Amino acid sequence: MDNTNNEESQRAYWAKDIADLLEITTSNLRRWSIDLENAGYRFYRDEHNRRAYFEKDIMPLRKLKEFLANNMSKNDAIKAVISMFPQDNNGALTIPVNDDTMRISKCELQKIVKEAIEEEREMMFRAFEAKMNDIVEKRDRVITHELNRSLEEKRLEIAAAAEEESPKSWWQKLFGR
Repeated sequence: MDNTNNEESQRAYWAKDIADLLEITTSNLRRWSIDLENAGYRFYRDEHNRRAYFEKDIMPLRKLKEFLANNMSKNDAIKAVISMFPQDNNGALTIPVNDDTMRISKCELQKIVKEAIEEEREMMFRAFEAKMNDIVEKRDRVITHELNRSLEEKRLEIAAAAEEESPKSWWQKLFGR
């Protein structure tokens, strides 16, 4: 399907085409699109209010799929995608696009890729660190519980031994033995 937007002809795709491209179901694509729209992202809608997807929409959806596949929460993934692909008030990307082709130098592309990798590495590190903290906390709780249980057992053993010795000591004191 072709639509005219700002006097430029852009290729648009229906949900089935995008779902096939991303290797997801159309219902997942619909849910993701609704979530992105609720967070401020805009997809083109035709006169029957059906969503159509442009080339510019593919990368945000791919990133969302990647974040979710890496066990990022859906809310965090949506926020990350929205921050990575900001839009102005008209719903157009802030990156200039001409006929679905974006021109960027190799150096700029390398810088963008490096920054994206660093951001993703940092997010993964934070997730790993949080998971490790949870594991250490759980381990510490188990160790503390076991130590307390062991101490209580020892206290009970000492108290029982003291009770057993106490009558003998009393008896020995009474009869001089």
